[in-house]
Amino acid sequence: MKLKKLLALALAGVITAATLTACTPLDAAELVYDSIFGGGSSSTGGTGSTAEDAENRAVAVGVADIFMKSSPNAVVSYSVPELTSTIRPAFTPGWFLKTPEGIICGLDENFPIAAGQTLKGFLKDSLKAYEQSNFVSFVAFDSNGMSALQQVERFSSGAPVVGVHYKDVSPTVNTKLYVGVCHKTVEGLEYCLVVVVRA
Repeated sequence: MKLKKLLALALAGVITAATLTACTPLDAAELVYDSIFGGGSSSTGGTGSTAEDAENRAVAVGVADIFMKSSPNAVVSYSVPELTSTIRPAFTPGWFLKTPEGIICGLDENFPIAAGQTLKGFLKDSLKAYEQSNFVSFVAFDSNGMSALQQVERFSSGAPVVGVHYKDVSPTVNTKLYVGVCHKTVEGLEYCLVVVVRA
């Protein structure tokens, strides 16, 4: 009886995930399966929290769907390990530009990370493995209290971004799409960090 209830709950979760993230039923099924049984649901590596890993994956799938509209032949991967190994530990809300009222309005490419190194330089060094790609960007925004769907909407509405690498080519030529998503909580506020690579 418990197994039937669990499977019914999983099916309801698949339907809900497919509806909220606009992902395919197979993607939604994988999301729900991973959130119940564990596994590689995080887009950039396990955090130790199944709920957080599922949230990362849901946001990554939504972001990938945005880029797949202009690069329909790209194969998607939800792995950008440099995001969690290098960028996330260094991230601080000091990277943001703010209005006089304290509202986040961008990322400060010239923010000093170390002696003689700016935020943009740090991101270029951190994502050097992708420097031959057509497009590499880093996006960050305050995601405190947002659902995965709201975070995807925030991403698509012009969230703060730093262009890391760029080649002037049509998005239709891309055959690979890498999307990494993770979150970091600083002083009680959660931030969503995203890396997108198109090659």
